[in-house]
Amino acid sequence: MKLYAEIPLYRARQLLVDAFVVAWVVAWVRIGSKVHSLIESLTRPGRLIEGAGSDLARGAGRAGENVEGVPLVGGALSSPFESIAQVGRLLENAGQDQQEVVHSLALWLGILLAAIPILFVLYHWIVRRWLWVREASAAERIRSEGAGLHLFALRALATRPITELRKATLDPAGAYASGDYAPLADLELRELGLRRVRPLRPLR
Repeated sequence: MKLYAEIPLYRARQLLVDAFVVAWVVAWVRIGSKVHSLIESLTRPGRLIEGAGSDLARGAGRAGENVEGVPLVGGALSSPFESIAQVGRLLENAGQDQQEVVHSLALWLGILLAAIPILFVLYHWIVRRWLWVREASAAERIRSEGAGLHLFALRALATRPITELRKATLDPAGAYASGDYAPLADLELRELGLRRVRPLRPLR
């Protein structure tokens, strides 16, 4: 499998794109993490409310237990403290709910903020990379066999601009018809980032 081009300039461009993709992913992961931490800081009011409610419920509960032992009026005196303790528990639950909402919001916003741009770039990068790897790997196999050069030449005739064909050979159609496939095949191979065709050595 061909992962990178053979032509230095083409390979350098591929490596630069790969480095950009890695940097892009790292940058957005950090941004998502930063946003997550920033939103997480909003749980502080919830923690304060939870703590205040817990202290209120605990204090009122203790006070109610203390006055409950007073003869005759203990039950009546403890009732308001029980109501206060109930309010404290409500505050405690409200603080916990606020923290859970903020935790969920921080998690999903952080993930979505990082995932959307990362997946967008990765999708396009992976598709283009896979198409190139498939084409270059197949072209490398054909080139190594040597007998399929006419396929490269035919593809060049069908896809490359006339100006490029004329630079490869003055008479592209005549070269193909005469079996001189190398110039046109080289043109197509260079487009894929592969080296030129090596002429076959004559048998001794």
